[in-house]
Amino acid sequence: MSKLGNEFFNNSNIEVKSTDHIIGLESFRKSLEKNYYAEVNIGNYGLKKESANLTIDIKCNFSLDESLFYLNKIASDHGTHKKSGPKKTFLFLRAYFELKKLNTISIDISELTISLTDTTILISKIYDQSIADQAETIFAELVKHNLYYTKGLNETPFEMFIPVFEEDTLEGDTKMRNIVSDNNNINDYFGFWGMYYDQTEEAAIYDLNTKTIIYGDIQILSE
Repeated sequence: MSKLGNEFFNNSNIEVKSTDHIIGLESFRKSLEKNYYAEVNIGNYGLKKESANLTIDIKCNFSLDESLFYLNKIASDHGTHKKSGPKKTFLFLRAYFELKKLNTISIDISELTISLTDTTILISKIYDQSIADQAETIFAELVKHNLYYTKGLNETPFEMFIPVFEEDTLEGDTKMRNIVSDNNNINDYFGFWGMYYDQTEEAAIYDLNTKTIIYGDIQILSE
């Protein structure tokens, strides 16, 4: 596996474009701030005026445990009638789909960053609308695996990258090519996550399938 880095999320070579052509963006931002008691910043990496590739940074004055508890509260208060409907991310997705309805241009989310008091969660796009499609499951998995990636609730990683891919294998090379062609699948979010812990400078990989932490070099998506 190759080295962990922030190229995808903090790439100064990627020019952030104007958001002036996006109808209702300020209302969308304010909705997120109200519903999640957060400070929200939104950028656009879209290369064309006919599209928008949003970067959303949600900064909350909550810890990871408090945030997961709050999401579970949203699930009980705002659960949909359909069993398969979004619960934890209902308010986020409702605001996002309302934004999309207001616009005739193509809108997607390129990066979703959630900055908490004890960790930062960085979720990257791996196919068209992948973050919106998988947000509910991602946060459900964050709850489900919390005991394991926090080492028995003893150490919260200060950075979490979702997802990371294996490199130097045929499978890894294929997935990286698929980032460009929007041809990854939903399971690619739930293989490996990248972690940084305070107690060690070495990057770690959390394997969701085995619920184990592996120390070594890993790679973050880069466009």
